[in-house]
Amino acid sequence: MAQRFREAFSRMAKQVNQAAGSGGGGSGGGGGGRAAAAAARSVTALAAAGGLAYGTYHSIYTVPGGHRAVVFNRVVGMKNTIYGEGLNFNIPWFERPVIYDIRTRPVNLQTLTGSKDLQMV
Repeated sequence: MAQRFREAFSRMAKQVNQAAGSGGGGSGGGGGGRAAAAAARSVTALAAAGGLAYGTYHSIYTVPGGHRAVVFNRVVGMKNTIYGEGLNFNIPWFERPVIYDIRTRPVNLQTLTGSKDLQMV
């Protein structure tokens, strides 16, 4: 995929050079190649920055209060470590956190109890 980008940028640079060399207004020659190279470098830098931002965003996850997380790894399966609340890190695509709610909940139980004289209350 990176090779396709390089080929596309080199074609774009050749087209810019041809356009600058063929009647571009008489402002001198040779500046088109440098402009195309600068444009290619800036697009490459933007793509690299975007990839870095994507990787950083997907490598951080938050476990809320009252929850715990276990991590599923695509290579080795479930890890033995239980991650507590807070900010945690993982490897994007290889690891995926599974977050569980571990808070206790009150439950009302309706029961019949017997008194001393064996009446149900």
